[in-house]
Amino acid sequence: MKSKHFLAILILLMLISGCEYVSSQYPVGQKPHAINSEQWDGEWSPDCSGEEAIRIEVLDKDKGIFRVIDMKPGPENAKQIYECYLLEAGDWIFANVALKDEVGFYPVRVKNMEGRQIIVWFPDPEKFKRLVLDKNLLPGELRGGNISLGFLKPEHLDLIMSGKEGVLFKWDEPAILIRRGAAPVPHD
Repeated sequence: MKSKHFLAILILLMLISGCEYVSSQYPVGQKPHAINSEQWDGEWSPDCSGEEAIRIEVLDKDKGIFRVIDMKPGPENAKQIYECYLLEAGDWIFANVALKDEVGFYPVRVKNMEGRQIIVWFPDPEKFKRLVLDKNLLPGELRGGNISLGFLKPEHLDLIMSGKEGVLFKWDEPAILIRRGAAPVPHD
């Protein structure tokens, strides 16, 4: 994906471009996911050119909280900054992006590949809409054409991860962030 402000574009596309998105009134996951700062801290790019970059700064490694900074200034020369909260459920890790001046979170599934790549999968709004509105299997509501999830209990998270209602994330359209510079050496 080519853009001048990768992370800001990903999030803002969901919010203002008319694309449907999934938000949550609460962070998605069961418990904080402790992280290794070496595998998350640093600059990341959505392509190998390195022309576009974000910086991740771990704020609390035990609670899985980090800040994402778009390295290219946005409007009025201000950098876009987001806080993310990593929570786990089973063997899945969810990043819950909190936007300034917004209520709630924008959850995605993430996987850090030993500090070399971060793979991000976005929820499929149509599939979540079906489970919230049509089947009443997940708590939530429609807000302006978008799904806003309510508090997800363990059985709701199990349903999301199980695949029993189909693949609920866009597996075939992941965003991939590649570390700029040397990756950390894996420790056994």
